[in-house]
Amino acid sequence: MEFKQAYAPIKVGKFTTFIPIERSPDAPVYVSVQPNDAGDRLVWTAVGDADYYRIEQYINGKWVIVNANYQGNHYTMPSTASGVYRVTACDEYGCAEAKQQNRVTSELFSVNAFYSDRSQVDEFGQLKLGWQITGAARVSLTRYENGSAVYSWPILNPQQGTLTTQITQRSHFKLTAYDFNGQATTRALSITTMPENPIQLDGVKGQYHQPHFLSGLDVVEHSVLENEDNLFFATHDQTLYRYSVNKQAGKIVDWKPEWKLSLPGVVNDTPTLIGSELLFSVSMLNGTGQVYRARLSDGKITQRSKATNSNLLASPLFVQSKLSTSDRALRTVSGIFTPTTEVQGGIYVFHHNGLIQVLDPNNLEVVLSEYNVGEAQVRFINTPSLITESSGGMQQLIMQNDDELFGVNVPTLTSPSIINNTMEQLFGSEQTESQADNTNKQPQTLPVVWRKKL
Repeated sequence: MEFKQAYAPIKVGKFTTFIPIERSPDAPVYVSVQPNDAGDRLVWTAVGDADYYRIEQYINGKWVIVNANYQGNHYTMPSTASGVYRVTACDEYGCAEAKQQNRVTSELFSVNAFYSDRSQVDEFGQLKLGWQITGAARVSLTRYENGSAVYSWPILNPQQGTLTTQITQRSHFKLTAYDFNGQATTRALSITTMPENPIQLDGVKGQYHQPHFLSGLDVVEHSVLENEDNLFFATHDQTLYRYSVNKQAGKIVDWKPEWKLSLPGVVNDTPTLIGSELLFSVSMLNGTGQVYRARLSDGKITQRSKATNSNLLASPLFVQSKLSTSDRALRTVSGIFTPTTEVQGGIYVFHHNGLIQVLDPNNLEVVLSEYNVGEAQVRFINTPSLITESSGGMQQLIMQNDDELFGVNVPTLTSPSIINNTMEQLFGSEQTESQADNTNKQPQTLPVVWRKKL
């Protein structure tokens, strides 16, 4: 195809002349691909000064044109296409430099997070916004003031990102994500500015205990844990506190801070007690999380897990088998000839994306097992409840997802008989070890044993 020659005016003295120049549209910022058996779907960000787009695929070491003149910003490839593509923007003067910049995604479409680092800006009016999205083709953001759109970011990273902006009055931000069919999902945030003449209300202290009275702390409500005249709680500024009581004549008269622990994220739910230590999960702004173990006495961190790929909003649970000493002795004897089954103990960690990990209680960096919940799209926001039969046998996790409660049995592990295990050690069992390794690589499925609508 022949293109027109572009010219630019040049003024020399009193005369204006035109000289030939090279010009072309910008390239699309994002080209997203969703694999599909019926034909891969392509979506790209529109280029304002482009007249049409050229679509190519890579076959046998060279680029082959699929459509040389296409108007639009989404296209379905033939089912026999190669899987490697590029999209070039063109106008009457030429085409942008061709680049392969595919972003391939096969995940389910979901806006996992849209957040701000503060709900009220400081005196400089500055704030940071962030988002975490899966399976999106394109994403945009718009700022509103008094009901009118005042600024927009039409092209954002379709997966995750942050941006910093400033506001001078109460503003609303609307994030819009589009899937590969063009269907939109929106999320909104409202951010306020500092009042010019703030009013400080001191409140009235009543007859009940109020440890946080006039403390000025922004406490995470679900994080409060009371234990033996001690209060543990987290604040939104990424800090964990321990308060203890001050007594006179055996009566509580006040609460005093004992220690505080600065963290890289926020503790969103009640910590778990394990002996003389505190177990809790932390969620970071970048969509990751970590599990921590700290001493009750001074808040010193004794262990931490590796960072996860998902937020940890729910607290971890410590699960242990409920066998008594006599039961263990009996099981040891019976296990000489037959395999034995026992509840899998460990630190159960509940990811926001639905994954359950079991960590080694003695080393939080070691992942023992991974599980998914069957027949349910679970996103863990609240900590599941752990219940045990009165006989001390079966244990069950009770979970909530939207308007539904359901239960899954705590997974069990089967140990080979002592004789079988001895034979394997003597003669080797490479196949068994290989199968075990493969099993640990993929999350296992925990079936739902009951469910009930709320």
